[in-house]
Amino acid sequence: MAPIVLYSTRRTPAGRAVELTAKMIGLELDVQYIDLAKKEHLTPEFVKMNPMHTVPTVNDNGVPLYDSHAIIIYLATKYGKDDALYPVKDLVKQANINALLHFESGVLFARLRWILEPVFYWGQTEVPQEKIDSVLKAYELLEATLTTGGTDYLVGGTITLADISVSTSLSTLNALFPADATKFPAVVAYLQRLEQTLPNYKEINTDRANEALQLYNQKLGKV
Repeated sequence: MAPIVLYSTRRTPAGRAVELTAKMIGLELDVQYIDLAKKEHLTPEFVKMNPMHTVPTVNDNGVPLYDSHAIIIYLATKYGKDDALYPVKDLVKQANINALLHFESGVLFARLRWILEPVFYWGQTEVPQEKIDSVLKAYELLEATLTTGGTDYLVGGTITLADISVSTSLSTLNALFPADATKFPAVVAYLQRLEQTLPNYKEINTDRANEALQLYNQKLGKV
């Protein structure tokens, strides 16, 4: 059986979540980075796979899937050696993971996109303070979640899909707007823990978050 094909871009947090999940479960992917500026996501072939023409999209031997959260649940459930990343029978833990997947998409990534899209694609050269404040508020929410949970990771004492997904947008936000360890000690410690324990974290998260930072600074005329 041919490897699952992942269509993505290097910097997008959502695509990085799929890559990290595959690394965690030892699954080979055929990663194909596409150029959104060249509208490679709008070709008839791509739109047939994903009518929303978003990345990431995967094709599992004729089965196309899109949305990173749906994809990583699918991969972990179908190809994982166990259900440690996404429990099948522990519905409470599963629900808590789901809640944090929504937090990643609805809060972390939404605020990241709110900042980056106008800068990267619309020519905006200044980021309003209210957008930066929204990032700090997101850090506050995550700080409270980590403090209340009292565990090393977001849902229990081991890495789950919640950590994988959250780590991607969080690492990019932190590259752009570093979390203050005096205000958000749990968030900073959590990022350091992930860097030490999540396979390929530096390559997939840190390095690519820094690529986003470099482009961000370039677009704002800071370099």
